[in-house]
Amino acid sequence: MKRRLLVLLVVCLLGARAEAHPAESSAVARSQAMGGALVSLADGPAALFLNPAGIVVPANPALYLDYAEPAGVPGGRESRAAFAGGKGNTRGALGWYRFDSESESDNLFAASAAHRLIEGTQGSFLALGASATVAGFSRKGADPGERDSRWMASGDAGIILKPLPVVAFAYSAGNIRDEHYDQTGGDETRRRVQRWGASYFWDDRIVLSFATVRRAGRTTLHYGMAVKTAVPIELLAGFSDGRVTGGARWTGARLGGLIAFAADEDEGVTWTLACEAYLPGRRDGETP
Repeated sequence: MKRRLLVLLVVCLLGARAEAHPAESSAVARSQAMGGALVSLADGPAALFLNPAGIVVPANPALYLDYAEPAGVPGGRESRAAFAGGKGNTRGALGWYRFDSESESDNLFAASAAHRLIEGTQGSFLALGASATVAGFSRKGADPGERDSRWMASGDAGIILKPLPVVAFAYSAGNIRDEHYDQTGGDETRRRVQRWGASYFWDDRIVLSFATVRRAGRTTLHYGMAVKTAVPIELLAGFSDGRVTGGARWTGARLGGLIAFAADEDEGVTWTLACEAYLPGRRDGETP
């Protein structure tokens, strides 16, 4: 028990100096639909982009894919792919993220691991996760045809605590390094970010979620809600920093799909499509 508490303390101390993924322009589909309030609900392969502790749920191998064209970004396209698997209380995941626009292209590669330190009754647990990341950036230079490229390595960390069946708490942070990308006299920083969140589960049908995100000295509040219908469809909605978000998620026996949107008064609407696939043997009540 003392060793576990020591590990928990180290992760929290590291998190106090952490930041966001080096390449990040919008959230994964489910987080986008819930207004960014997903840090305490992060699960499956997509969790490595938000809170690596969440890859311990579900228990079986799963694949995640998504695609979006961010509003307000000329020629903007982004996509993600992630796979998670493992045995017992330990799971691993590999992920890739790519963003392209008329002036830049970013790539992020991540390898994550998570472990359930404590597992109680009725689904309660404590999980820790960490990721190693390598990100590459390519920007147009001052002269036509010139491009400036750079690679950097960093890492993420996260924790999820579900002490009771009806509540969950989480903290996550990414990129232990605070990198600056200088180009033609400008300065672009992949800023540090810390996320705190809590969720409330009511009657296994409604989830209310809240999160705070702190980046570059600015804190934003995020609110989300999910409602399960009689058919295997979950309706999602959220609000954050002047943005209204929503979406719908379908979970079948082997495949799942999600469509999400984020509406911004100035930039317009960003739509994200996602697909989830999971192998047989998924525990009852668990979703990718």
